[in-house]
Order: sequence, then C-alpha cells, then structure tokens
Amino acid sequence: MNKHSKKAHLEAAASHHEQAARYHHGASRHFETAQGQDHAHAAHQAMMAHGHTLQAIDEAHEAGAHSTGAPPTTPASTAPGASNASIVSAAAKQHATAAELHLQAAQHMRHAVKLFDQDRGAVAHDAQLALTLALRALSHGNEAARLFVRLAAVDA
Repeated sequence: MNKHSKKAHLEAAASHHEQAARYHHGASRHFETAQGQDHAHAAHQAMMAHGHTLQAIDEAHEAGAHSTGAPPTTPASTAPGASNASIVSAAAKQHATAAELHLQAAQHMRHAVKLFDQDRGAVAHDAQLALTLALRALSHGNEAARLFVRLAAVDA
C-alpha cells in the first residue's frame, strides 16, 4: 500500500468517527427528550453510529493500525429491575459517552494525518490511540443497543 492510500484511510477513519459522534449525540438527545415515547428514531441514529464506528475501525486497519494491545472496556449496566426512565437515561449516557470517544478518536486521526509526512512513529501512536478509543466507543454503543432491546421488551 502506498503512502497516499494510507493517509486517505486515516482521513476516512477520522471522518467516520466524526459522523459516528454526530449520530451518537443525536441518539443521546433523542433518548433524553423522548421519555416514554417511540424510540425508533434514536435506534436508527444508533444503528447509523454503529455502522460508522465499524467503518472507522476498518479504515484504521487498512491504514496499518492493526492492534491496540488493550481490550475494549465493558460499560456499567443497569439493574435488571430498572424502570423505563432509568433505562432510557442509561442509554442516553452510553450514546453521549460513545460520541465523546469518537470525537477524541477523530482528533487523533486528524493529528495522524497532519503528521503523516513528518513523523511515522507519531502517526502510528495516534492511530493506535484512535483505534483504542473506537473500540471503547463501540463497547458503549453495544451497551446502548442492549439497553434499547431491554426497553423494547418492557414496552412490548
């Protein structure tokens, strides 16, 4: 793979992180404002965020950032008998956390692109940090999805 295509993959990863952050922010806001209402729009935004997360991780892998050395963290869960309001609140928080992690990952990817021609070691370091953050964001997104399924089961 040539230098230009690696740099393009880093730029694409940063863009996907930014898009995932926007969708997670939207899902978080919708969960917060739609207490007791239809959460289909939030679920759609969450799915879009998830897709962009996976795209960002794929782009990072294509650029050569293959291993983080750190497993993704598992976010705290809500209690089994939690109320709908607490489940919705927890889902909103998970999306907000995922969005913040994606913004941080995008910043690292943008920094890697900026340094691409000067310092390959710094590029690799920033790409690895971004990938670690992406995996953490993915974990929070997965927890939000799990909470949504619990909410849908309660509402059914």
